[in-house]
Order: sequence, then structure tokens, then C-alpha cells
Amino acid sequence: MRIGLFGGTYNPVHFGHLRSALEVKEGFELDEVILIPAALPPHKLTGKVAEAADRLLMLRLALEDSAGIAS
Repeated sequence: MRIGLFGGTYNPVHFGHLRSALEVKEGFELDEVILIPAALPPHKLTGKVAEAADRLLMLRLALEDSAGIAS
């Protein structure tokens, strides 16, 4: 099984994240792409980012109907 990992802040997750994951999946003929939200993104100011658990929940909701893309 070929799996890709796609990390990011996902604050919030948006169509560009989902489309990028799909393009990578198809372009590299991957079986699955897993999106991983950064718990403490080093390039974002503290307090300007939603809680990691909230971003993970948003990501999971956004991916409910996305075959081959998970979090």
C-alpha cells in the first residue's frame, strides 16, 4: 500500500488543502493520503490558531466523503 502524508496547520481546512491532497494522491498513484494537522505550528503566532483538537475535528468533518483521503 502506498500512503502519502500531508502535514499542515489546517486553520481552517479549505478546498485548496483537499484539492492538493487529491492531486498528490492521483499524481503519485497513492492508495491513500493522510492529512496531519500540526499540534503547534512553528510558523504561526501562538493564540492565532484554533486548538489542535478543533482543527482535527474540522478536518475529519471535511473528509467524510473523501475516498482515499483521511486524517
